[in-house]
Amino acid sequence: MGSLSKGDELKRNGWYHDLPDSELINETVQELFEKYSQIERENVLPHILSIHPSYPQVLAALKDSAHPFMLLDLGCCFGQDIRKLVYDGAPSEKLVACDLNSKFFDMGYELFRDRERLKTPMLAGDIFRDDGPLAEMQGKLDFVHASLFLHLFTWEKQVEASKQIIKLLKPQPGSIVLGRQTGNMLAQERRMPSLGNAWRHNEKSFRKMWEQVGVETETRWDIWVKADEMEGKHEEARVCFLTFEVRRE
Repeated sequence: MGSLSKGDELKRNGWYHDLPDSELINETVQELFEKYSQIERENVLPHILSIHPSYPQVLAALKDSAHPFMLLDLGCCFGQDIRKLVYDGAPSEKLVACDLNSKFFDMGYELFRDRERLKTPMLAGDIFRDDGPLAEMQGKLDFVHASLFLHLFTWEKQVEASKQIIKLLKPQPGSIVLGRQTGNMLAQERRMPSLGNAWRHNEKSFRKMWEQVGVETETRWDIWVKADEMEGKHEEARVCFLTFEVRRE
């Protein structure tokens, strides 16, 4: 069987809409993902239409009424990933959303029209602070979904954020950090417009960072990460998209 292009991969999924990109997402949404999430223009649509390979497992755990599994969506923006979980059957009270900018919460309620129905707490919190609303979540979470988040920071700040994430997770085997982020096949620090310096990981450097986090927190992690190099022309050469799952041993 021949290899599939990115477009073919999207089309073979049942949720693919055979419409021009301009009709799937408007310019306002396009600009949000480009400037806020730092995703290259041509990668915005594949990101929106993608599903993390760990999603079925996480969803099944959250739907299990016999166990109080909890998930935090860190850097949730509008909370669209939370709504996807709820739509697929996860109880909204088992989910927590967090973003630094609380304005996104109201925008999400207006977009999805579910202010009265959604029972998910929306926390305006800073992962780097121990005295904010996230402090109440320490040691209570089974899953932290951190997509398009760590790539906003330098290596040192990513290490710091990862340590803070560990504090939020239950201190037991099976706790998981998962997500996606922009990377580079040649791991390097980049100067990002309006953000300053940010570290772009490849598979090797991402594993190395989490190994460092494990040593410094005296914890052990099974690290799975996959880099998909993006096709087409980019202002930044060798751009890739990293998908990862980091599971406590």
